[in-house]
Amino acid sequence: MLKKIYFAFFLPAIVVPSVAQTTSSFYLPSNIKSAYEKGTRSPDGSPGKNYWQNSGDYELKIKFDPATRLLDGSEVITYYNNSPDTLHQLLFRLYPNYYKKNELRDQVVRYEDENEGVIIDKLVIGGEEMDTAARAHRVVFNNTNMSVFCKSIFPKQKVKAEVKWHYTLNKGSHQRTGQVDAGAFFIAYCFPRVAVYDDVQGWDESVYMGVNEPYFDFGNFNAEVTVPKDYVVWGTGVLQNPETVLAPNILERYKASLTSDSVSLVVGMEDLAKNAVTAKNAWNTWVFRAEDVPDFSFAISDHYVWQSVSTVVDPSTKRRTVINTAFNPEHTDFFDVNFFSRRTVEVMSNDFPGVPYPYPHITVFDGLDQMEYPMMVNDNPLESKAETVELTDHEIFHTFFPFYMGINQTKYAWMDEG
Repeated sequence: MLKKIYFAFFLPAIVVPSVAQTTSSFYLPSNIKSAYEKGTRSPDGSPGKNYWQNSGDYELKIKFDPATRLLDGSEVITYYNNSPDTLHQLLFRLYPNYYKKNELRDQVVRYEDENEGVIIDKLVIGGEEMDTAARAHRVVFNNTNMSVFCKSIFPKQKVKAEVKWHYTLNKGSHQRTGQVDAGAFFIAYCFPRVAVYDDVQGWDESVYMGVNEPYFDFGNFNAEVTVPKDYVVWGTGVLQNPETVLAPNILERYKASLTSDSVSLVVGMEDLAKNAVTAKNAWNTWVFRAEDVPDFSFAISDHYVWQSVSTVVDPSTKRRTVINTAFNPEHTDFFDVNFFSRRTVEVMSNDFPGVPYPYPHITVFDGLDQMEYPMMVNDNPLESKAETVELTDHEIFHTFFPFYMGINQTKYAWMDEG
């Protein structure tokens, strides 16, 4: 997320020397000291010999109706307890509860956007169905968190959780997710996911208030997103079934763009005018696959232009990254964003930080925010070319920081934004 934080760069230079002169050692928090003693962390910042991370595999099936903004979902989560601890609960994140009536938040939400939050229709953990209505002291809701006390999950054991849920996406009060205009939506944090359990703080029980940014485990995502015809879907991961969701001529252009060094027009204004972009089924299901990422988000539109280009990010293997831009053609600054995005990926891969871009694609979507997600960027239109370049660079760099680095940006946003 783009923020002005110049003060953060100068503060260490001012404070650290004076502190160093007055003390021989800094205060060491007890949880960090414990991690050093257990061998999960090291004073030099490298992982300790006993370091571990929990993770999850997510099989998502999401149906979204733009007319009603109703999102219906089901998922199967395979959660891996790689810790040395026995877990007696799973803590779930329900971020859409940010818009729930009477919940705490640090931003203003329009009255018409307040709703009933996430409705859990079914919850099964380890084969045991949980009674979320009666709660029975085993399911506890706290703002955007849902604690579920279940059968013990022992060290090095995995457990399956099945969830069915639904909620209504916000129309206004756009906070990183919601309706952009009559036919465009950016949808983030839309599914229940297991919170981070780590060696420093145990369960991350922080509540999502709107400004704070999330901290998630790495995992694998297989996501099916079903939307009406004429809506194109862009999402985290690689599109697995372009042949079944794209019109033949659009499919041909899409495939060509995957290896093209020049900016390609996958969907133009003429295609949109003819409603000749997607398969003619009443509803189309778009399938995405992503590995080793901490989140999945997607965006849809029935009237956005789609540009695409690819570039070699690793000369030794000739591996390419595909850069997509999806935007309202009325926002003229976005016609150059695909070029700026490609140059950003090239510089990141070859010069600074000089690490080959790790993901197979990145999509910059014309939304109402300035926010990053794995392989997705939600940017608003701007009038200044310099600001457009800065915003594009900044948000794409966020795919390294925090998502590739695994930074806890809820607690340490300065590491991520700096």
